[in-house]
Amino acid sequence: MNLSAVDVVIVAVYLVLILYSGTFAKKYIRDLSGFLVAERSMGLHLGLASLVSSEIGIITYMYLAEAGYKNGLAALMIGLPFFVVFLFLGRTGFIIKPLLELKIMTLPELFERKFGPGVRFLAGLLMAVGGLINFGVFPGVEAKFINTVTGLPQDAILWTMIGLLAVVLVYTALGGMVSVIFTNYVQFILLSLGMVFLTALGFLKIGWPRIVSASAAAFGDAGLNPFAAGGQFGLGFFLWQLLFQLSVLTIAPYITMRIFSAKDARTGTRIFTWSSVMFLARAIIPVFWGVMALAYLTGKPEDPLQALPLMIVRLTPKGLLGLLLAALLAASMSTYASYLLSWSSVISQDLIGVAYERLTGRPLGERRRLLVNRATMGGVILFIVWWSFIFRSEELLFFYLMLAVNLFLAGTLVSAIFGLYLHDRRFGIFRGRCWGAYAAFILGAVPTVLFFLPAHPPVSRLGILSYVLALAGMVVGSAAQNVLAPDRPKGEPA
Repeated sequence: MNLSAVDVVIVAVYLVLILYSGTFAKKYIRDLSGFLVAERSMGLHLGLASLVSSEIGIITYMYLAEAGYKNGLAALMIGLPFFVVFLFLGRTGFIIKPLLELKIMTLPELFERKFGPGVRFLAGLLMAVGGLINFGVFPGVEAKFINTVTGLPQDAILWTMIGLLAVVLVYTALGGMVSVIFTNYVQFILLSLGMVFLTALGFLKIGWPRIVSASAAAFGDAGLNPFAAGGQFGLGFFLWQLLFQLSVLTIAPYITMRIFSAKDARTGTRIFTWSSVMFLARAIIPVFWGVMALAYLTGKPEDPLQALPLMIVRLTPKGLLGLLLAALLAASMSTYASYLLSWSSVISQDLIGVAYERLTGRPLGERRRLLVNRATMGGVILFIVWWSFIFRSEELLFFYLMLAVNLFLAGTLVSAIFGLYLHDRRFGIFRGRCWGAYAAFILGAVPTVLFFLPAHPPVSRLGILSYVLALAGMVVGSAAQNVLAPDRPKGEPA
Protein backbone atom coordinates (compact mmCIF):
# COMPACT_ATOMS: atom_id res chain seq x y z
CA MET A 1 0.00 0.00 0.00
CA ASN A 2 1.18 3.51 -0.81
CA LEU A 3 -1.00 4.97 1.97
CA SER A 4 0.07 5.21 5.60
CA ALA A 5 -2.34 4.56 8.47
CA VAL A 6 -2.89 8.32 8.80
CA ASP A 7 -3.73 8.55 5.09
CA VAL A 8 -6.29 5.75 5.40
CA VAL A 9 -7.98 7.41 8.40
CA ILE A 10 -8.24 10.74 6.56
CA VAL A 11 -9.88 9.14 3.52
CA ALA A 12 -12.23 7.02 5.68
CA VAL A 13 -13.41 10.05 7.70
CA TYR A 14 -14.14 11.94 4.50
CA LEU A 15 -16.22 9.07 3.07
CA VAL A 16 -18.26 8.78 6.29
CA LEU A 17 -19.02 12.52 6.22
CA ILE A 18 -20.13 12.29 2.60
CA LEU A 19 -22.54 9.46 3.38
CA TYR A 20 -23.94 11.43 6.30
CA SER A 21 -24.63 14.40 4.03
CA GLY A 22 -27.25 12.42 2.10
CA THR A 23 -29.13 11.56 5.29
CA PHE A 24 -28.85 15.14 6.50
CA ALA A 25 -30.13 16.61 3.22
CA LYS A 26 -33.01 14.14 2.86
CA LYS A 27 -35.18 16.05 5.37
CA TYR A 28 -35.18 19.07 3.04
CA ILE A 29 -36.63 17.10 0.10
CA ARG A 30 -40.39 17.65 -0.02
CA ASP A 31 -41.12 17.33 -3.74
CA LEU A 32 -39.58 16.86 -7.21
CA SER A 33 -38.51 20.52 -7.43
CA GLY A 34 -36.56 20.19 -4.20
CA PHE A 35 -34.94 16.95 -5.43
CA LEU A 36 -33.88 18.19 -8.87
CA VAL A 37 -33.25 21.95 -8.48
CA ALA A 38 -33.08 22.49 -4.68
CA GLU A 39 -36.22 24.69 -4.64
CA ARG A 40 -34.26 27.22 -6.73
CA SER A 41 -32.64 28.63 -3.61
CA MET A 42 -28.92 28.58 -4.49
CA GLY A 43 -27.04 31.86 -4.00
CA LEU A 44 -23.91 33.23 -5.70
CA HIS A 45 -21.11 31.89 -3.51
CA LEU A 46 -22.56 28.42 -3.07
CA GLY A 47 -23.39 28.38 -6.78
CA LEU A 48 -19.78 29.16 -7.69
CA ALA A 49 -18.45 26.42 -5.44
CA SER A 50 -21.05 23.92 -6.65
CA LEU A 51 -20.56 24.60 -10.37
CA VAL A 52 -16.78 24.47 -10.26
CA SER A 53 -16.53 21.41 -7.99
CA SER A 54 -19.12 19.48 -10.01
CA GLU A 55 -17.03 20.01 -13.15
CA ILE A 56 -13.74 18.86 -11.63
CA GLY A 57 -13.25 15.16 -11.03
CA ILE A 58 -10.45 12.63 -11.21
CA ILE A 59 -11.54 12.03 -14.81
CA THR A 60 -11.05 15.77 -15.49
CA TYR A 61 -7.54 15.70 -14.07
CA MET A 62 -6.67 12.58 -16.04
CA TYR A 63 -7.89 13.55 -19.51
CA LEU A 64 -6.45 17.05 -19.23
CA ALA A 65 -3.15 15.75 -17.83
CA GLU A 66 -3.04 13.21 -20.68
CA ALA A 67 -3.41 16.10 -23.16
CA GLY A 68 -0.43 17.87 -21.55
CA TYR A 69 1.61 14.67 -21.33
CA LYS A 70 1.06 13.85 -25.03
CA ASN A 71 1.22 17.39 -26.46
CA GLY A 72 3.36 19.54 -24.15
CA LEU A 73 2.73 23.13 -23.09
CA ALA A 74 0.77 23.84 -26.30
CA ALA A 75 -2.17 21.95 -24.74
CA LEU A 76 -2.62 24.85 -22.30
CA MET A 77 -4.67 26.32 -25.15
CA ILE A 78 -7.52 24.12 -23.86
CA GLY A 79 -8.25 26.63 -21.08
CA LEU A 80 -8.78 29.75 -23.20
CA PRO A 81 -12.21 28.90 -24.73
CA PHE A 82 -13.58 28.20 -21.23
CA PHE A 83 -12.60 31.67 -20.08
CA VAL A 84 -13.95 33.45 -23.17
CA VAL A 85 -17.33 31.67 -23.20
CA PHE A 86 -17.94 31.92 -19.47
CA LEU A 87 -17.22 35.65 -19.53
CA PHE A 88 -19.46 36.16 -22.57
CA LEU A 89 -22.39 34.30 -21.00
CA GLY A 90 -22.01 36.03 -17.67
CA ARG A 91 -21.94 39.51 -19.20
CA THR A 92 -24.74 38.98 -21.74
CA GLY A 93 -27.01 36.35 -20.14
CA PHE A 94 -27.30 34.75 -23.58
CA ILE A 95 -29.61 31.70 -23.38
CA ILE A 96 -29.05 31.44 -19.61
CA LYS A 97 -31.29 34.35 -18.61
CA PRO A 98 -34.38 33.32 -20.64
CA LEU A 99 -33.97 29.70 -19.50
CA LEU A 100 -33.97 30.78 -15.87
CA GLU A 101 -37.03 32.93 -16.42
CA LEU A 102 -38.94 29.91 -17.82
CA LYS A 103 -38.61 28.06 -14.46
CA ILE A 104 -38.03 24.66 -16.07
CA MET A 105 -36.21 21.68 -14.50
CA THR A 106 -34.71 20.03 -17.62
CA LEU A 107 -33.82 21.59 -20.96
CA PRO A 108 -35.96 19.26 -23.13
CA GLU A 109 -38.98 20.83 -21.40
CA LEU A 110 -38.20 23.94 -23.47
CA PHE A 111 -38.43 21.91 -26.67
CA GLU A 112 -41.83 20.53 -25.73
CA ARG A 113 -43.13 24.07 -25.18
CA LYS A 114 -41.68 25.36 -28.46
CA PHE A 115 -41.69 22.36 -30.81
CA GLY A 116 -43.86 19.65 -29.25
CA PRO A 117 -43.41 16.45 -27.17
CA GLY A 118 -41.81 14.51 -30.03
CA VAL A 119 -38.85 16.90 -30.17
CA ARG A 120 -38.57 16.75 -26.39
CA PHE A 121 -38.37 12.95 -26.56
CA LEU A 122 -35.75 12.99 -29.35
CA ALA A 123 -33.66 15.56 -27.45
CA GLY A 124 -33.90 13.49 -24.28
CA LEU A 125 -32.95 10.31 -26.15
CA LEU A 126 -29.83 11.85 -27.72
CA MET A 127 -28.89 13.46 -24.41
CA ALA A 128 -29.27 10.14 -22.61
CA VAL A 129 -27.19 8.18 -25.14
CA GLY A 130 -24.46 10.83 -25.52
CA GLY A 131 -24.37 11.52 -21.80
CA LEU A 132 -24.17 7.87 -20.80
CA ILE A 133 -21.34 6.95 -23.19
CA ASN A 134 -19.50 10.04 -21.94
CA PHE A 135 -20.17 9.32 -18.26
CA GLY A 136 -19.63 5.61 -18.82
CA VAL A 137 -15.84 5.88 -19.09
CA PHE A 138 -15.49 7.63 -15.73
CA PRO A 139 -15.52 4.62 -13.33
CA GLY A 140 -12.89 2.54 -15.14
CA VAL A 141 -10.47 5.42 -15.69
CA GLU A 142 -10.86 6.75 -12.15
CA ALA A 143 -10.61 3.31 -10.54
CA LYS A 144 -7.24 2.79 -12.26
CA PHE A 145 -6.13 6.14 -10.87
CA ILE A 146 -7.25 5.29 -7.32
CA ASN A 147 -5.64 1.85 -7.42
CA THR A 148 -2.35 3.29 -8.68
CA VAL A 149 -2.25 6.00 -6.01
CA THR A 150 -3.27 3.70 -3.15
CA GLY A 151 -1.28 0.67 -4.28
CA LEU A 152 -4.31 -1.56 -4.66
CA PRO A 153 -3.94 -4.24 -7.36
CA GLN A 154 -5.24 -3.28 -10.79
CA ASP A 155 -7.28 -6.48 -10.98
CA ALA A 156 -9.44 -5.08 -8.15
CA ILE A 157 -10.72 -2.23 -10.33
CA LEU A 158 -14.29 -3.58 -10.35
CA TRP A 159 -14.52 -3.42 -6.56
CA THR A 160 -13.06 0.07 -6.50
CA MET A 161 -15.69 1.20 -9.01
CA ILE A 162 -18.51 -0.42 -7.06
CA GLY A 163 -17.39 1.15 -3.79
CA LEU A 164 -17.01 4.62 -5.27
CA LEU A 165 -20.35 4.51 -7.08
CA ALA A 166 -22.19 3.06 -4.09
CA VAL A 167 -21.23 6.03 -1.90
CA VAL A 168 -22.32 8.51 -4.60
CA LEU A 169 -25.59 6.67 -5.27
CA VAL A 170 -26.58 6.67 -1.59
CA TYR A 171 -26.12 10.34 -0.85
CA THR A 172 -27.41 11.53 -4.25
CA ALA A 173 -30.52 9.31 -4.22
CA LEU A 174 -31.36 10.42 -0.67
CA GLY A 175 -30.76 14.15 -0.93
CA GLY A 176 -30.89 14.99 -4.66
CA MET A 177 -29.64 18.44 -5.60
CA VAL A 178 -29.68 19.59 -1.97
CA SER A 179 -27.20 16.84 -1.08
CA VAL A 180 -25.10 17.58 -4.17
CA ILE A 181 -24.87 21.31 -3.40
CA PHE A 182 -24.24 20.70 0.29
CA THR A 183 -21.30 18.35 -0.36
CA ASN A 184 -20.01 20.52 -3.21
CA TYR A 185 -19.11 23.25 -0.74
CA VAL A 186 -16.85 20.96 1.30
CA GLN A 187 -15.49 19.36 -1.86
CA PHE A 188 -14.67 22.74 -3.38
CA ILE A 189 -12.48 23.62 -0.40
CA LEU A 190 -10.70 20.27 -0.46
CA LEU A 191 -10.06 20.17 -4.19
CA SER A 192 -8.86 23.81 -4.26
CA LEU A 193 -6.29 23.07 -1.57
CA GLY A 194 -5.29 19.85 -3.32
CA MET A 195 -4.78 21.53 -6.70
CA VAL A 196 -2.67 24.33 -5.23
CA PHE A 197 -0.61 21.87 -3.16
CA LEU A 198 0.21 19.49 -6.03
CA THR A 199 1.03 22.33 -8.44
CA ALA A 200 3.37 24.06 -5.97
CA LEU A 201 5.03 20.78 -4.95
CA GLY A 202 5.63 19.74 -8.54
CA PHE A 203 6.88 23.15 -9.61
CA LEU A 204 9.37 23.31 -6.72
CA LYS A 205 10.71 19.78 -7.23
CA ILE A 206 10.85 19.81 -11.04
CA GLY A 207 11.46 23.46 -11.95
CA TRP A 208 10.28 25.57 -14.89
CA PRO A 209 13.41 25.13 -17.12
CA ARG A 210 13.11 21.33 -16.94
CA ILE A 211 9.38 21.48 -17.76
CA VAL A 212 9.94 23.68 -20.84
CA SER A 213 12.90 21.66 -22.10
CA ALA A 214 11.00 18.38 -21.72
CA SER A 215 8.09 19.75 -23.75
CA ALA A 216 10.38 21.02 -26.51
CA ALA A 217 12.46 17.84 -26.60
CA ALA A 218 9.43 15.57 -26.89
CA PHE A 219 7.37 17.56 -29.42
CA GLY A 220 9.56 20.27 -30.89
CA ASP A 221 7.90 23.58 -31.76
CA ALA A 222 4.45 21.93 -31.63
CA GLY A 223 4.99 21.29 -27.93
CA LEU A 224 5.34 25.00 -27.18
CA ASN A 225 3.28 26.72 -29.88
CA PRO A 226 -0.36 25.59 -30.31
CA PHE A 227 -0.46 27.11 -33.81
CA ALA A 228 2.62 25.22 -35.06
CA ALA A 229 2.22 22.82 -37.97
CA GLY A 230 1.11 19.37 -36.92
CA GLY A 231 -0.34 20.49 -33.58
CA GLN A 232 -3.83 19.53 -32.38
CA PHE A 233 -4.69 22.77 -30.60
CA GLY A 234 -4.57 25.43 -33.30
CA LEU A 235 -7.21 27.75 -34.78
CA GLY A 236 -9.59 24.96 -35.82
CA PHE A 237 -9.53 23.56 -32.30
CA PHE A 238 -10.13 27.01 -30.81
CA LEU A 239 -13.15 27.71 -33.03
CA TRP A 240 -14.66 24.28 -32.33
CA GLN A 241 -14.15 24.70 -28.61
CA LEU A 242 -15.84 28.10 -28.60
CA LEU A 243 -18.95 26.47 -30.08
CA PHE A 244 -18.58 23.40 -27.90
CA GLN A 245 -18.19 25.31 -24.64
CA LEU A 246 -21.06 27.63 -25.59
CA SER A 247 -23.20 24.51 -25.95
CA VAL A 248 -22.00 22.78 -22.80
CA LEU A 249 -22.29 25.82 -20.57
CA THR A 250 -25.78 26.75 -21.72
CA ILE A 251 -27.59 23.50 -22.41
CA ALA A 252 -25.71 20.47 -21.02
CA PRO A 253 -27.91 18.95 -18.25
CA TYR A 254 -25.11 18.70 -15.67
CA ILE A 255 -24.59 22.47 -16.03
CA THR A 256 -28.18 23.63 -16.53
CA MET A 257 -29.48 21.74 -13.50
CA ARG A 258 -26.99 23.63 -11.38
CA ILE A 259 -28.02 26.96 -12.89
CA PHE A 260 -31.74 26.14 -12.65
CA SER A 261 -31.13 25.85 -8.89
CA ALA A 262 -30.13 29.56 -8.70
CA LYS A 263 -32.59 31.75 -6.85
CA ASP A 264 -32.99 34.17 -9.77
CA ALA A 265 -31.68 35.02 -13.26
CA ARG A 266 -29.26 37.67 -12.00
CA THR A 267 -27.61 35.18 -9.65
CA GLY A 268 -27.31 32.66 -12.49
CA THR A 269 -25.51 35.09 -14.79
CA ARG A 270 -23.22 36.30 -11.99
CA ILE A 271 -22.22 32.69 -11.32
CA PHE A 272 -21.07 32.45 -14.94
CA THR A 273 -19.11 35.72 -14.82
CA TRP A 274 -17.13 34.76 -11.73
CA SER A 275 -16.65 31.18 -12.91
CA SER A 276 -14.59 32.33 -15.92
CA VAL A 277 -11.32 32.59 -14.00
CA MET A 278 -12.01 29.43 -11.99
CA PHE A 279 -12.64 27.36 -15.11
CA LEU A 280 -9.53 28.78 -16.77
CA ALA A 281 -7.54 27.45 -13.81
CA ARG A 282 -9.57 24.22 -13.85
CA ALA A 283 -8.30 23.56 -17.39
CA ILE A 284 -4.70 24.77 -17.38
CA ILE A 285 -3.58 23.38 -14.00
CA PRO A 286 -4.25 19.69 -14.84
CA VAL A 287 -2.72 20.19 -18.33
CA PHE A 288 0.34 21.61 -16.58
CA TRP A 289 0.43 18.53 -14.32
CA GLY A 290 0.66 16.38 -17.44
CA VAL A 291 3.64 18.38 -18.71
CA MET A 292 5.24 18.10 -15.24
CA ALA A 293 4.79 14.32 -15.41
CA LEU A 294 6.47 14.33 -18.83
CA ALA A 295 9.47 16.09 -17.30
CA TYR A 296 9.54 14.17 -14.02
CA LEU A 297 8.96 10.51 -14.90
CA THR A 298 12.05 8.68 -16.11
CA GLY A 299 10.29 5.47 -17.08
CA LYS A 300 7.38 6.30 -19.39
CA PRO A 301 4.17 4.34 -18.67
CA GLU A 302 2.59 2.34 -21.48
CA ASP A 303 -0.76 3.99 -20.75
CA PRO A 304 -0.37 7.81 -20.80
CA LEU A 305 -3.38 8.09 -18.46
CA GLN A 306 -1.21 6.53 -15.73
CA ALA A 307 1.40 9.32 -15.90
CA LEU A 308 -0.45 11.60 -13.46
CA PRO A 309 -1.12 9.04 -10.68
CA LEU A 310 2.46 7.75 -10.93
CA MET A 311 3.80 11.29 -10.53
CA ILE A 312 1.51 11.93 -7.55
CA VAL A 313 2.68 8.77 -5.75
CA ARG A 314 6.37 9.57 -6.30
CA LEU A 315 6.10 13.28 -5.49
CA THR A 316 3.81 13.31 -2.46
CA PRO A 317 5.09 12.39 1.03
CA LYS A 318 3.09 9.86 3.04
CA GLY A 319 0.81 11.59 5.51
CA LEU A 320 0.02 14.22 2.89
CA LEU A 321 -0.99 11.65 0.28
CA GLY A 322 -4.21 10.92 2.21
CA LEU A 323 -5.18 14.58 2.20
CA LEU A 324 -4.49 14.84 -1.51
CA LEU A 325 -6.42 11.63 -2.24
CA ALA A 326 -9.37 12.89 -0.17
CA ALA A 327 -9.32 16.10 -2.23
CA LEU A 328 -9.27 14.12 -5.48
CA LEU A 329 -12.05 11.82 -4.27
CA ALA A 330 -14.03 14.90 -3.28
CA ALA A 331 -13.72 16.25 -6.80
CA SER A 332 -14.65 12.93 -8.34
CA MET A 333 -17.69 12.30 -6.16
CA SER A 334 -18.96 15.80 -6.83
CA THR A 335 -18.82 15.15 -10.56
CA TYR A 336 -20.41 11.71 -10.20
CA ALA A 337 -23.28 13.06 -8.13
CA SER A 338 -23.94 15.90 -10.57
CA TYR A 339 -23.81 13.68 -13.65
CA LEU A 340 -25.81 10.91 -12.03
CA LEU A 341 -28.59 13.31 -11.05
CA SER A 342 -28.65 15.11 -14.40
CA TRP A 343 -28.68 12.06 -16.68
CA SER A 344 -31.15 10.12 -14.56
CA SER A 345 -33.45 13.16 -14.56
CA VAL A 346 -33.32 13.38 -18.37
CA ILE A 347 -34.20 9.68 -18.66
CA SER A 348 -36.96 9.79 -16.06
CA GLN A 349 -38.44 13.18 -16.94
CA ASP A 350 -37.95 13.45 -20.69
CA LEU A 351 -38.10 9.82 -21.80
CA ILE A 352 -40.07 7.74 -19.30
CA GLY A 353 -42.33 10.62 -18.25
CA VAL A 354 -43.12 11.67 -21.83
CA ALA A 355 -43.65 8.06 -22.98
CA TYR A 356 -45.97 7.35 -20.03
CA GLU A 357 -48.08 10.42 -20.77
CA ARG A 358 -48.39 9.56 -24.46
CA LEU A 359 -49.36 5.95 -23.72
CA THR A 360 -51.80 6.58 -20.86
CA GLY A 361 -53.04 10.07 -21.66
CA ARG A 362 -52.22 11.36 -18.19
CA PRO A 363 -49.00 12.68 -16.64
CA LEU A 364 -46.90 10.62 -14.27
CA GLY A 365 -47.63 11.78 -10.71
CA GLU A 366 -44.96 13.69 -8.83
CA ARG A 367 -44.41 10.99 -6.22
CA ARG A 368 -43.99 8.38 -8.95
CA ARG A 369 -41.64 10.69 -10.87
CA LEU A 370 -39.45 10.96 -7.79
CA LEU A 371 -39.47 7.19 -7.38
CA VAL A 372 -38.67 6.64 -11.08
CA ASN A 373 -35.84 9.16 -10.88
CA ARG A 374 -34.24 7.33 -7.98
CA ALA A 375 -34.69 3.95 -9.68
CA THR A 376 -33.17 5.35 -12.88
CA MET A 377 -30.03 6.26 -10.93
CA GLY A 378 -29.51 2.57 -10.19
CA GLY A 379 -29.89 1.75 -13.89
CA VAL A 380 -27.38 4.44 -14.85
CA ILE A 381 -24.88 3.02 -12.34
CA LEU A 382 -25.17 -0.47 -13.85
CA PHE A 383 -24.71 0.88 -17.37
CA ILE A 384 -21.59 2.93 -16.66
CA VAL A 385 -19.90 0.02 -14.86
CA TRP A 386 -20.58 -2.17 -17.93
CA TRP A 387 -19.45 0.53 -20.39
CA SER A 388 -16.20 1.06 -18.47
CA PHE A 389 -15.25 -2.56 -19.17
CA ILE A 390 -15.98 -2.56 -22.90
CA PHE A 391 -14.69 0.96 -23.68
CA ARG A 392 -11.58 1.18 -25.86
CA SER A 393 -10.33 4.24 -27.77
CA GLU A 394 -7.06 5.17 -29.45
CA GLU A 395 -7.91 8.88 -29.40
CA LEU A 396 -7.08 11.30 -26.63
CA LEU A 397 -9.62 10.75 -23.87
CA PHE A 398 -10.29 14.49 -24.04
CA PHE A 399 -11.45 14.19 -27.66
CA TYR A 400 -13.56 11.09 -26.98
CA LEU A 401 -15.41 12.83 -24.15
CA MET A 402 -16.04 15.92 -26.30
CA LEU A 403 -17.39 13.98 -29.28
CA ALA A 404 -19.57 11.70 -27.13
CA VAL A 405 -21.64 14.61 -25.82
CA ASN A 406 -21.47 16.27 -29.22
CA LEU A 407 -24.13 13.69 -30.17
CA PHE A 408 -26.70 16.12 -28.76
CA LEU A 409 -24.89 19.40 -28.15
CA ALA A 410 -25.05 20.94 -31.63
CA GLY A 411 -28.74 20.17 -32.19
CA THR A 412 -29.61 21.28 -28.69
CA LEU A 413 -27.79 24.61 -28.96
CA VAL A 414 -29.33 25.46 -32.34
CA SER A 415 -32.82 24.40 -31.23
CA ALA A 416 -32.49 26.34 -27.97
CA ILE A 417 -31.47 29.52 -29.82
CA PHE A 418 -34.34 29.20 -32.31
CA GLY A 419 -36.79 28.22 -29.57
CA LEU A 420 -35.87 31.12 -27.30
CA TYR A 421 -35.19 33.89 -29.80
CA LEU A 422 -36.60 33.04 -33.24
CA HIS A 423 -39.76 31.04 -32.58
CA ASP A 424 -41.97 33.91 -33.65
CA ARG A 425 -44.17 34.62 -36.70
CA ARG A 426 -42.42 37.87 -37.51
CA PHE A 427 -39.44 35.87 -38.74
CA GLY A 428 -41.62 34.37 -41.44
CA ILE A 429 -40.37 31.29 -43.22
CA PHE A 430 -37.35 30.87 -40.95
CA ARG A 431 -39.14 30.79 -37.63
CA GLY A 432 -38.33 27.64 -35.67
CA ARG A 433 -40.80 24.78 -36.10
CA CYS A 434 -40.67 21.08 -35.28
CA TRP A 435 -39.38 19.86 -38.67
CA GLY A 436 -36.37 22.10 -38.27
CA ALA A 437 -35.76 20.93 -34.71
CA TYR A 438 -35.94 17.27 -35.74
CA ALA A 439 -33.48 17.90 -38.59
CA ALA A 440 -31.13 19.89 -36.35
CA PHE A 441 -30.88 17.09 -33.79
CA ILE A 442 -30.49 14.30 -36.36
CA LEU A 443 -27.93 16.04 -38.60
CA GLY A 444 -26.01 17.47 -35.64
CA ALA A 445 -25.49 13.91 -34.36
CA VAL A 446 -23.97 12.60 -37.61
CA PRO A 447 -20.33 13.73 -36.96
CA THR A 448 -20.29 11.88 -33.63
CA VAL A 449 -21.32 8.70 -35.46
CA LEU A 450 -18.48 9.30 -37.95
CA PHE A 451 -16.03 9.65 -35.05
CA PHE A 452 -16.59 6.01 -34.09
CA LEU A 453 -15.66 4.76 -37.58
CA PRO A 454 -12.11 3.36 -38.01
CA ALA A 455 -11.05 6.25 -40.28
CA HIS A 456 -12.54 9.67 -39.70
CA PRO A 457 -11.69 13.33 -40.38
CA PRO A 458 -9.74 15.34 -37.76
CA VAL A 459 -11.70 15.75 -34.54
CA SER A 460 -11.86 19.55 -34.73
CA ARG A 461 -13.42 19.35 -38.20
CA LEU A 462 -16.02 16.87 -36.98
CA GLY A 463 -16.85 19.18 -34.09
CA ILE A 464 -17.37 22.23 -36.31
CA LEU A 465 -19.28 20.15 -38.89
CA SER A 466 -21.87 19.13 -36.31
CA TYR A 467 -22.85 22.78 -35.74
CA VAL A 468 -22.93 23.55 -39.47
CA LEU A 469 -25.21 20.56 -40.10
CA ALA A 470 -27.46 21.35 -37.14
CA LEU A 471 -27.94 24.95 -38.27
CA ALA A 472 -28.60 23.85 -41.87
CA GLY A 473 -31.11 21.30 -40.63
CA MET A 474 -32.98 23.86 -38.56
CA VAL A 475 -33.18 26.45 -41.37
CA VAL A 476 -34.04 24.03 -44.18
CA GLY A 477 -36.44 21.98 -42.04
CA SER A 478 -38.28 25.06 -40.77
CA ALA A 479 -38.51 26.52 -44.27
CA ALA A 480 -39.76 23.21 -45.69
CA GLN A 481 -42.48 22.91 -43.04
CA ASN A 482 -43.66 26.46 -43.60
CA VAL A 483 -43.88 25.83 -47.36
CA LEU A 484 -45.21 22.26 -47.37
CA ALA A 485 -47.34 22.38 -44.22
CA PRO A 486 -48.12 26.05 -43.59
CA ASP A 487 -51.08 25.31 -41.34
CA ARG A 488 -49.96 24.43 -37.84
CA PRO A 489 -51.02 20.88 -36.95
CA LYS A 490 -53.49 20.55 -34.11
CA GLY A 491 -51.78 20.64 -30.76
CA GLU A 492 -48.48 22.08 -32.06
CA PRO A 493 -47.23 24.92 -29.81
CA ALA A 494 -47.40 28.49 -31.13
